[in-house]
Parts: sequence; structure tokens; C-alpha cells
Amino acid sequence: MLDSSNVSQVLKYALPLLITVWSLKYIFSYDAAYEGVTEVSRKFKDERELFISDFLEHEIDGKLDGSGISELCASKTWTPGLILSCSPAPGGYALVKNAHLNCIRFAIEMGAELVAPTIQKRHEKDLKNIMPSKPPHGEHIDYFFDFDHLNQTLSEHCPQMKLYHSMDDLWDVPEVYSPYPIDLTLLTQPTVNGSVIENMTYFQEQISGYADREAPLDTRRYPVRFNLAVTNWAFPTEYDSPSVARNFGRLLRIREDARQVAAVALYNMQKRYNLALDPRTGIKNGKFVGVHLRTEADVEGVFPGFDAQSSFLLDYIEHSKMGIAFLATGATEKHVSEFTKLAKARNATVVLKKDLLPEGEPMKEVYDDFTWDQRSLVDYEIMLRAGFMAGPTESSFAWNLALRRHGALGASEGEQSLNSSSTAVQWQDAYSAIFGASEKGPVYEATIWP
Repeated sequence: MLDSSNVSQVLKYALPLLITVWSLKYIFSYDAAYEGVTEVSRKFKDERELFISDFLEHEIDGKLDGSGISELCASKTWTPGLILSCSPAPGGYALVKNAHLNCIRFAIEMGAELVAPTIQKRHEKDLKNIMPSKPPHGEHIDYFFDFDHLNQTLSEHCPQMKLYHSMDDLWDVPEVYSPYPIDLTLLTQPTVNGSVIENMTYFQEQISGYADREAPLDTRRYPVRFNLAVTNWAFPTEYDSPSVARNFGRLLRIREDARQVAAVALYNMQKRYNLALDPRTGIKNGKFVGVHLRTEADVEGVFPGFDAQSSFLLDYIEHSKMGIAFLATGATEKHVSEFTKLAKARNATVVLKKDLLPEGEPMKEVYDDFTWDQRSLVDYEIMLRAGFMAGPTESSFAWNLALRRHGALGASEGEQSLNSSSTAVQWQDAYSAIFGASEKGPVYEATIWP
């Protein structure tokens, strides 16, 4: 029989343990109950609105992991008043995105404040003319991207960096009106494949030496601004940790209204063709294949012709056995029409984003107000969620999609068995393929932050 002292000893240790056990039981039972209530409540919500909110809240690779970016920024020496801006980047979404990411990454390397990079808007009627204004006029970063997302993410994971929305924020700082130019092509660092920096340590020494020559430290006054010429394919992504390589590109999220249009279009596609898509499940849906055909005037002579591209893409669609092919276009109307007929002969239905935004659709007005390049943002968001995806190796757009999807899978799940007599497969994984044999492929693979 226990005496009073022994009872008090038992209670001394047993009561806290009992409280802990009951607390954990309550927490886990609450979480399970909450999830159950959430699933039940979903059944009473409007189907369309629920699909759109799921689309916007669930990216294919989950929540951004900024731990690597935090470690990267913490490892640098930061100089208040040292400001980097970058020349307006011309071209389509993927070209501009990687130029902007190079700009941000070089600012981190320099320990500099950053003026959000701008975009050189393409001529509205002449697609070949990607630099219609000289000197180039820069559209705000919002033209393609969600500035608030960039600002919030950098504030959380790289608080050392001060970010300006535009040069307008520095209107009362005349010292920064005339920047010192930086052009990486004029430096003598060794490169791989023509543009990829081979030795980052040597490059850092060159940049520091150049800055010290242009604005000597002993006489330099702050604030001072340097301006980086457009740089697309220079920074080797493998120089940073795998976490940075996977997540750095997600600093630049597509503008919210374009994502909303894409969500509506994908919802309409799944309703029209009874695909039963769930935006929360990522790319492993087996419902539709996404293909990128690029034959517009601006890439004439740079990309393979229609016959070469269509041959592979049609084989790919047939191989997928999905029957529904979303066509992300940068192609002429004639080629889109011809491709659609050829796909139909193989028992596949080709769908375009404009087909999914009919008259009477509220988001059609938003889409109609987009420029040609902005409409590609809708293509990108839908293509991310395709069961299979393919595009030409000359396309940085296709490479960005493939590498983003690959990163979302984590470990590789093997390769597809592709039997195509048309052309070589330069890169592939279980859900994406890049075809062709261009020398650009290895450069894109080495330098794209998806």
C-alpha cells in the first residue's frame, strides 16, 4: 500500500504526463475533425468557385520553400545605398523571367538594394519587333509578374535586400539618376556553351574589380547605382544549393488576373470534356496532354519548321493516349488549323485557351485586354497542370515548363518510352519531353530557374 509521500510522487509525474497525452489527443482529434468538416463543407460550395480557389491556392510544387534563399542571403555582405537596376528585358514570358531572375540573383551576389526589373514591351502589330522603343522603355514588373508576391517573399526570406517597385521610388535621390553600366559580355570570364559562367569565384572578383574601378571605394559616395545589361543565360543554377535551384524561380509568380483566367479556362475544359480534374493533385492526372507549337513570324528561321514540330507533337499526343490535347500557341492561325486537323485524324481533340473562354464568360474581358505575350501566361499555367507535356528545345518557354514540372516531382520517376521517327528527344522525364537537337538546350538546362 502506497503512503502519502509515494502518492504525491506518483501524482507529481503522472499528472503532467496525463495532461500532455490528453492535449495531444485533443490536438490530433481536432485536426482530423477540422479536415473532416472542411471536406464536408466543400460539398456545399459553388463548384466553379471552389475549383478556382483550389487552383490559385495549390501550385503544382506545393508551398515555396524559402529556407535555401534565406541561407543564401544571410551568407552575403550587404552594403546600404548600393543599388542595382537592370535594363528592360525584351521577349516573351520565359525569356523575361530568366533575365529578371539573373538580375535578382546578381543583386544578392553584390549585396545590393534592387530596383524591380522592367520589361521591354513587344510591338503590338509586328511580333518580330521585340524592342520597338529606343532607348528601351520599361514596363513595370507587374506586366507579367505579381510584384506583391515578390516583395513579400523577399521580405520573408531575404530581408537584407531593399526592393524598390521602380525608379519612381527614387525620384528624390538625384545621385542615382546616372548609373554605372555593367555588361557581362564585356568581362573576360571563361564561359561554357557561349554564355554560362564557368568560374563563379573568378567572376565575383571581376565584378568587384570593375565596380571599384568605376566607382573607387575611397571616393565612392552612397547611394550609388549600377545598371546591369539584359542577362538571360549566364548564372549557373547548380552554383547554389538544390533548394535555391528549385525555389528561386518561384519568386516571380505570374500576375494574379492571368492565373484567374487560367483557372477558369481549365475549369471550363474539365467540364466540357468531363475530365474530373482536381487542381490540388498536381500533374499526375492522366487527363490531358499539353503541347507547345511555335511557328510565328518572330521565330522564323530559329525554330524547326511546322512539319518537324508537328510530327513529333502528334506522335507524342498519340503516345499519351489521352485524347485531349491543349495547344499552347506561338503559332500562326494557318498552322494551328492544320495541326488541329492532323490531330483529329489521330482521334485527338485539340483545345486552345480561346476555345475555353467563350462569349458570356466573365473572364473573357480580362483575357481580351491582354497583349499577345500576356496571353502566354494563361498557356503556361494550364500547361503546368497537364498529364504529359512536350515542346521544342529551342523554346525557353517549353524548358521552363519541363524543369518546373520535374522539380515538382522531386526524385525522378524514370522516362517515358517515346517512339518517334521525326526527331530526337533531347530531355525527358516521366511527364515531360523536350524534342530537337539545338545547342540551346544544354544552356537552358544549366541556367533556367523554373
